[in-house]
Amino acid sequence: MCSGSWSWSSSSSKKRPSLVVVNLKRQQLQKTPPPTPPRASVAIRRKRLRLRRLRAGAEAMEMVNLKLYLENRCIIAENERLRERASALRRENLALMPHCSPGIRFC
Repeated sequence: MCSGSWSWSSSSSKKRPSLVVVNLKRQQLQKTPPPTPPRASVAIRRKRLRLRRLRAGAEAMEMVNLKLYLENRCIIAENERLRERASALRRENLALMPHCSPGIRFC
């Protein structure tokens, strides 16, 4: 049974190749080098280079866009903090207004 090949069983409905056939196919696949791609024409190479440059430009644009987005988020957060601070100062101002002299009045 350990001789390197096995036989068909008569009760099996599925037929399987012998180990010898499988090993031969594996050896043939290992011996053949992968096919080399045909040389691309100059126009195709130029087009690929142009697309690569466009992708590089798009990636740079995405980075600029991301930096601007993050800067904008920081500005919005700072604006919210300043709005809350202004609201607190206005409430404080309104609370102190009755303690001021009656001749001075601010809106």
